[in-house]
This record gives sequence, structure tokens and C-alpha cells, in this order.
Amino acid sequence: MSDSACFSVSRWPVRGMVTVLGGFLVHLTLSTTYVFGNMNPYVTSYLRGGEENSSVGYTQTIWISTAQAMSMAGAMPILGLLEQRIHPKYCVLIGSWTFSLGMALTYWTVRHSLGLTILTYGVVHGAGKGMAYPAAVKCGLECFPKRKGLVTGLIIAGIGGGTFVFNEVITHFINPYNLLPETSHQGDLYFSQAVLLDKVPYCFLLLGGVDAGIQLLAVLLIGKHEPAAPAPENSALTEETQMDHVLDCPVNKENYEDGEGLGAKSKSGVEEKTDYAPWEVLRTKIFYLMWAIYVCVVLGIFFITNFYKTFSQTFIKDDHFLSLAGSVSSVLNALGRPFWGAVGDKLGYRESLVVVCAILGSAAATFTLCEYGGKVMLIIWMCLIYGTFSGFFCIMPSLNVSIFGHKYYSSNYGLLMSAMIVVQIAGGLLTSQLKDTIGWKGILYIGAGGVFFSLILSVGMMIHHRRQRKKHQM
Repeated sequence: MSDSACFSVSRWPVRGMVTVLGGFLVHLTLSTTYVFGNMNPYVTSYLRGGEENSSVGYTQTIWISTAQAMSMAGAMPILGLLEQRIHPKYCVLIGSWTFSLGMALTYWTVRHSLGLTILTYGVVHGAGKGMAYPAAVKCGLECFPKRKGLVTGLIIAGIGGGTFVFNEVITHFINPYNLLPETSHQGDLYFSQAVLLDKVPYCFLLLGGVDAGIQLLAVLLIGKHEPAAPAPENSALTEETQMDHVLDCPVNKENYEDGEGLGAKSKSGVEEKTDYAPWEVLRTKIFYLMWAIYVCVVLGIFFITNFYKTFSQTFIKDDHFLSLAGSVSSVLNALGRPFWGAVGDKLGYRESLVVVCAILGSAAATFTLCEYGGKVMLIIWMCLIYGTFSGFFCIMPSLNVSIFGHKYYSSNYGLLMSAMIVVQIAGGLLTSQLKDTIGWKGILYIGAGGVFFSLILSVGMMIHHRRQRKKHQM
């Protein structure tokens, strides 16, 4: 009995769980990108205090967020090449410290100009995240390949948890006395109190140092693992993954129609591969459908996360409450990721994606009603939105691995993340060109419309996949 118990304990994947914890901590620090909605009023107000930047407004500083996302998407394919030469663990360290460096350098650049701030807080900061984000997930997936959704959710839950922590840290560091914006320009509110604005540069230095320390600990926890052997062919999870490869990848589809599936031997006697390189992924229709869904959903998320505080300031005169709303909703963001990951593993990634888009679209379309519902409605809707879009960022990586395989995950997901470039450019242009005409409500409605369009695409993808499964199982 004792020997049996010891044997069972010895087989627990302790090292794998520690690696997942390390990935969680990495994503905890990467969450400082997602506090931009809370940070934006402080940064914009600080920049306006300089003579050269006195005309800067929210329609200009949104390009900081745009640069972050574009740089992040551009760095992911580079990471894919780097991972072919060094272990993803070291890619995590390089990327995460680049991320922290961009944050810390903003201590100097924010004192001078918007352009330099975009360079450090946007380009450098985003590039680091683009390298660390998928590499940390890949390390965890190597340990638990049968639980793609759950493991991805547990790791990226750090983003939601970190957003909760850093939102509160930023607000209480910069604005401990809950001061209200004093200056109004074209309907937008800005801070002008020196006691508040003087702390803005030091906040970047604080965040950069704290992030770098946590990231070092996280990388020490991440172990070097070889990809685990594939699951038995008769397991439910492998069957679902096999069918995804068969129906979505052109090489295997032809073989399946001849009576041969993924993992089976082709007519030449060679076993079919399950990992697809980026140039092969670009040959599939499913990739472009996923890319379009990504664009539409993230456009809606872009407007909510960047402007929830700017919009809410027009009817709620309580800076600490608005920060608290962002922090509380980030808890749902954290908890939602492993929840939706487990749902995706059980229900199916396409089916889960439809549910997420339906809930998110409905919440985004009614978000502007918070002007009439006040604080209670605002915090409920924020929790609903953040708790739902967390599922999108968990399901899409899992679906990507399920269809295209694990080996080239970082590069293939980087191709998908190139949608962020389109979203950020479109979001920045729409904000700067239309805000004065349609207001914040109109901007938010555009985002909600994008999510609803993605719902239509997701339903179509799910129906097509089910029909194909039924056809090939007959």
C-alpha cells in the first residue's frame, strides 16, 4: 500500500504544474498592457502639461495602444524562428525583459513627447509581450498536451489577475486622494493637478522594476520539457483533434476522403503529420475565417478596454470607483480564462466560440446604457464583458493548436495575431476621425457591431464543421 502510494505520488506532474505557475506569473506581468484604459487619462493629462504636447488628446494617445498591439503581432513570427534555435523558456526571458524595459524607459520618454512615448510604451513594450506571451503558453502545453484549453486558460489567467492588482497599484500610487479631472476640452476631461501628474513618470519606473523581478522568478520556475507523446488514438480528445486536422488541412482532407485519417498511413505507407508550418497554414481556408473572426471580436474589445474609463468619466465623478470597476472586472477576466478553457475542452472550441461571441456582443451593444444604470450597472457590465472576452483569448489559441498542431504554435498564432495590426490601425483611425462626430457611444456601437458580425462567422464555421464531420462519419 505504502509503495503503491509513493509510486502514484512520484508520477504526479509536479514539474509541469510548476511550469504552468511560471507561465501564470509571466502573464501576470504582461497584464500591465491591459491597464492602459485606466492609465490613459493620467498619461494623456501629463503629456498635455508640456508645451510641445499641449494639444494632445485621447484621439492621439490611442496610438500608444495601437503601437503596442502592432508591435506584439509583428514580434510573434520572429519568436517562431527564434524557438527553432533556443528553448521557449529563454524566449520567455528575452521577451519579458524587453517588455519591462519598454515600461521603464517610458519614465524618460513621457517627459519629452508623445512620439517617444509611443516608441517605448508602444513599440518596445509590445514587442516584448509578443515574444513572451505565446512562449510561456507553449512551455505549459508541452507538459499537458491533452488539456490545451484548461492549461492555456490557467496560464493566461495571470493577465486578468495582474490587471486587478496593477489597476489598484496605479490608481493609488498616482491618485491616492481620488482627485477628479479639472480641465475640459471638446467634451473630454483631463487632470491638471501637479500633485497627481508629477507621479506619472515614476509609476512607469515602478511597474518596470516590479515586472522584471517577477519575470525572473517565473522563468526560473519554467522547466525544460520535451513535447509529450501523443494521446492514444482512441481517446475522445485525440479524435476531436484528428477530425480538425482532417477537415481543415488540405493535405489530410484528400487522404481522409480516400478512407484514411490523421495518424493513419497514406497510400505510400508514410504516417500523416499533425504539425503544419506557417506557409502550409496560409493555404487553408479555415485560417482566414479565424483571422476575420479575430479582427471583428478584438475591434469590440479594443474600444471597451481603451475607453471604458474615458466614457464613464462623463457620468460618474469618482476616479477610485472607475479604477475599482476595472479591477473587479479583471478578476472575472482571470477566472474566465480557465473556465472557458475547460468549457472548450468539453464542449468543443467552435461551439464555445459561438457562445462567447453571443454574450460579448450583447453586453457590448448595451454597455452605453450604463449612463442610465449608474455605478451598479457599470460594474456588472464590465464584469460580464471582461469575463466573456477572456474566453475568446483562451479558445482561439486552443483552436489554433487543435487544427494546426503544437510544433509551430508560436509562428502560427503569430499569423493569427497579425489581425491585431488591422484592428489597431482601424481602431485608431475610427477614433480620431469619428469621435467628434458620433461621440463615445457611436464608437462603442461600432465595436459591438464587429462582435455580432464575428458571431455570424462563428456560427457558420461551427455548422460547416458539423456537416463535414457527419459527412465523413457516414
